[in-house]
Amino acid sequence: MRSKFFLLLLVLMHQQVFSQNRAINWAFGDSAGLNFATEPPTPFLSSIKTFEPSATISDEAGNLLFYTNGKTIWNKEHEVMVNGNFLDIGAGTLSTYTQGVIIIPDPSDNLKYYIFHMDFNYIKYTIVDMNFEDGLGLVTSKNNILLEIPGMTEKMQAIRHANGRDWWLVILALPEDGISGLPFNFYEFLITPEGISEPAIREGAIYEDQSSSENIGQMKFNQQGNMLACTNGRNVILYHFDRCSGFFNYLSIIDTIFEGSIGDELYGIEFSPSGSLLFLNKVGAFGKPILYQYCLDSGDIEDSKQIIYLDLNDDTDNNIMGSLQLAINNKIYLAMPGIYDTSFYLSVINNPDVFGNGCNFDTLSVFTGGKVITNSLPNMPNYNLGVMPKSACDTLSTSIENISESTFAIYPNPAQNSIYIKSTIPGSAPFILMDVFGKEVMHTEVLFNYPINISHLPQGIYIAMLKHGEDWVTEKLIKTNEK
Repeated sequence: MRSKFFLLLLVLMHQQVFSQNRAINWAFGDSAGLNFATEPPTPFLSSIKTFEPSATISDEAGNLLFYTNGKTIWNKEHEVMVNGNFLDIGAGTLSTYTQGVIIIPDPSDNLKYYIFHMDFNYIKYTIVDMNFEDGLGLVTSKNNILLEIPGMTEKMQAIRHANGRDWWLVILALPEDGISGLPFNFYEFLITPEGISEPAIREGAIYEDQSSSENIGQMKFNQQGNMLACTNGRNVILYHFDRCSGFFNYLSIIDTIFEGSIGDELYGIEFSPSGSLLFLNKVGAFGKPILYQYCLDSGDIEDSKQIIYLDLNDDTDNNIMGSLQLAINNKIYLAMPGIYDTSFYLSVINNPDVFGNGCNFDTLSVFTGGKVITNSLPNMPNYNLGVMPKSACDTLSTSIENISESTFAIYPNPAQNSIYIKSTIPGSAPFILMDVFGKEVMHTEVLFNYPINISHLPQGIYIAMLKHGEDWVTEKLIKTNEK
């Protein structure tokens, strides 16, 4: 059995290391490109032209496959892919959709890819097949309408399902007609070998009319896949996310940032590699660009605020702050284009897991080979994220049994009045119980091997979440009234 365990471990390590290479190349801005196989990253000449939306994908060996601005797709030779032009993305090449395009591998075929792109209130998709044109790729279908989404913002992200194969596509929308006091809506699509599912609509935090560019800016998952952060013009909202069920659970809001000046809106956001720190910036157009850091492990997240960079330059040609993006070298890069002048450099947070100024922020220090920086950095999901161990929906993992005894278990299941969290270790842990609609019905700290009262809950299926270290272990619970 031990030999089987090490064989499985090697397989999982191989998958994670080589999936990481899918994000090794970036194409962005005006003809800019960076390859992260070297330190510092090596510039290359791309064919892309974009103000904001962009996405790039490489194969598992790190070879560039293609990239896009949502309007045109270029192959690895930097030529327009066959049938890869005239994609629909709002204003086209000049589109200002922050995260208006993203690339997701097809779970049924590792040589096929979905490109999802925003076109006003429509989300559309295009399919690329790398089996054709001697490996240069062919667009086999394009501009397919997936759904009309009223109030769709510019925020689109993707995260692997807990089974390690499928993908969640997540799009944030304002309440219909932008009515204040109603919740944001998350539109979720599950991408499986069978295709793209009908959307699930999950309610987010309550929307408050801000009249301050709440549509723009980034939305990011952390690398662990259990937390989502959304910029909202004047504030940032944090959610727990369950990769198994697709449920969101409101965590916190950071709302003491906006000071009411023009250009004071939030735009870029990114988690540190460990997920313990959060970076975000203000655009700074006609204002002052600022880079903030917050500690998510703090008892008071807002109070943990650190100002990492503040531009005190009074000149009108100062740089603004655009996208933040974590690279495979565990550094976070920041696009800082000039307002009236051009910039050929990215800024970088060299040690993003270090709290305070020890994170070592370098302004305009990463050369792009003389190519112009815009607000754009590639919209990259975490291609490296794999199976979530011991989750309720880990149905695709190896058939090797009894690799180890489960650390936690809920019993009895089904249950009528009480449940217990059985554990081989003493102590306690945060515990969340949600119904099938994603509504939180219990949030508490539980003692292992002690009863938890559920007699007040109606019968049905629930999702139980228990925090274990930095992760959340998920299990299905059936509540019954039968004795």
